[in-house]
Amino acid sequence: MYNPLNRRTFLKGAGALMPLPFLNLMEAKGASEPNNKPPIRFVSLFKPNGIHPPSWNINDGKEHSFQLAPLMKPFAKHKNDLIILDNMGDWGFSGHHDSSRRFLCGDHRNTKSASIDQLIAEKIGGNTAVKSLELTTEGLFTNKPTCSYISYDKSGQAIPRQSDPQIVFDQLFRSPASNPTKRREMTSLLDRVTDDAKSLLRTAGKEDRQVLDEYFTAVRETEVRLEGLEKKKIGKFDFNSFQRPQSAANIDELVNTMLDLQALALWTDSTRVSSFMLGNDNSRMIFDFLGVSEQHHYLSHFYRNFSAPNLSNLMKINYWHMEKFNYLLDKMKSYRDHNGSLLDHSIVHFGAGMAHSDNHTSKRIPTILAGKGGGLLKTGRYLRYAENQSISNLHLTLLQKFGVEVDSYGLSNSKLKGLSGEAYETYKERSFTRWVKEEKGIITAQGRLRFSDDINETRTFYIDLSDGRSVKIDTTFKEFHDLNLAYHIGTGVVVSGPGSLQNQLINIKKVKSIKSLFGKQAGGTPG
Repeated sequence: MYNPLNRRTFLKGAGALMPLPFLNLMEAKGASEPNNKPPIRFVSLFKPNGIHPPSWNINDGKEHSFQLAPLMKPFAKHKNDLIILDNMGDWGFSGHHDSSRRFLCGDHRNTKSASIDQLIAEKIGGNTAVKSLELTTEGLFTNKPTCSYISYDKSGQAIPRQSDPQIVFDQLFRSPASNPTKRREMTSLLDRVTDDAKSLLRTAGKEDRQVLDEYFTAVRETEVRLEGLEKKKIGKFDFNSFQRPQSAANIDELVNTMLDLQALALWTDSTRVSSFMLGNDNSRMIFDFLGVSEQHHYLSHFYRNFSAPNLSNLMKINYWHMEKFNYLLDKMKSYRDHNGSLLDHSIVHFGAGMAHSDNHTSKRIPTILAGKGGGLLKTGRYLRYAENQSISNLHLTLLQKFGVEVDSYGLSNSKLKGLSGEAYETYKERSFTRWVKEEKGIITAQGRLRFSDDINETRTFYIDLSDGRSVKIDTTFKEFHDLNLAYHIGTGVVVSGPGSLQNQLINIKKVKSIKSLFGKQAGGTPG
């Protein structure tokens, strides 16, 4: 009878264990063999400081017929592996600390529960050596530490991140838990500590007993994990196949190495859940290896700090972020995993916590899912929802797809429809008339407000008229900020201000008022 190699088989040598990726020998043969489905992994990749919407937004796409926006070009070859979600978020402002917590907690007010990566890790982690990885590119932002975290434990406390690839490598492949002798020593020590702790119960008060109960729980969880690791079969170890990474020369090398380790950890089933911050929200990183000398945060305020060089440098940084997303997809797609790739059996969640990086909007937050999740997702689609969808809706749906039994999450008890191909209410622009008039030097125009197609016209907006002409709207930062122009992009508005109307040339030179045709109002203050 054919006996497949155990999925948990390890290679050994020099007192260490190394988990194997999936091999053909591990595949069950014939109907009589047990079910050997691959594990499904969950990965989050966070982009800091929002986005430049004119280069990101898809404004005229259909579910199965859409053209990727200019900033999506680095990962265009993976189009069929993606679900691009649009109209995610709401109408409020988003401070940087709100943005980072929203990414995996759904809402910045969700401060008392675990982030979704941790809930998923508890459900699917099994006996993996590391329950979840929390990685970052940048150190702690001390002015607002909450900008530096996206993963939170069950008490809502931030989980420390790791930024050193060598430490991550050792944690995964050279930890004491990977050595059978060390595991037995640790188990023996845990037994002794447990015996000593139990003796305290006879004299402990109520609060101490509660602390000891929590302690016993932690000890038992460790014992169970060690017992699970001890049951794994041992094979031959090849040290040369997994080399400890060298020190990185720059941020680009550092991030690539971290992405390599992330993919390797998932492939070898050392972990099934990971999160990686490409930078803190409010990131002060300087991308000198790209020829950029200004801080990312400064450049992200491309409207108030506008200049052609500043915008060009911001585009370099944003493009680099997209290249890193593509790098991860390339790596995961290159690893064979059962009858497919590692990407096929994963869900990769990529995006930001805010949209417009200057005005801190939380409307149309960049959100992409990659990978089929072993059949949980139907990819190759662009989903633009009829109404703004809370990020919590997405999170609740992902939790349920991974088998986490919850009816609500964050501020949501509504699932996000469409991820598996089911029907959803798609965006359809409401009908309205488009016109322009002039009275005593005041131009008033009604139509859909849009960004300029020229990314160098950062302070210019347009309203397209029914006769083919367009109203050009020039703004100052004060108008842009005080009137919340960015919140009305893509919707019907009435705009008024002094200007000129001369045949084909229509120009509003200063915006005095803007009003939504459908009652949409932006609230809050920017963070």
